[in-house]
Amino acid sequence: MPATSEPSISPTQGLAIERASSLVLYLTRSLAPEVAERVVVRHEPVRDGELSLSVTVPTEALGRVIGRGGRTATAVRTVVAALAQRSGLSTRVSFSDGHDRPRRGGPRGRSGGRRGRG
Repeated sequence: MPATSEPSISPTQGLAIERASSLVLYLTRSLAPEVAERVVVRHEPVRDGELSLSVTVPTEALGRVIGRGGRTATAVRTVVAALAQRSGLSTRVSFSDGHDRPRRGGPRGRSGGRRGRG
């Protein structure tokens, strides 16, 4: 029996992947027009109905794309999720500047787990 490395997707889902990628690219480039040509959007193969998009933005524009408290990134994720949902896909969109850095703290972003001093 031949093994396939990628699950099959419907033509509708394939179109949704292209549209979602294009939408994320358009929105991100609109948020940071001075670095628009250096914005890159990649997608991984769909697994279990989830489309994973990773957006790489130059360091100097990452804060603008993510927004205060992550509000802009959340809005981009919401719009892309609505688009993909019409084709039966869920989405995950991540933003980075392309530099691998160790994450600080635990899953909640705090180191040590204590709120205050002493």
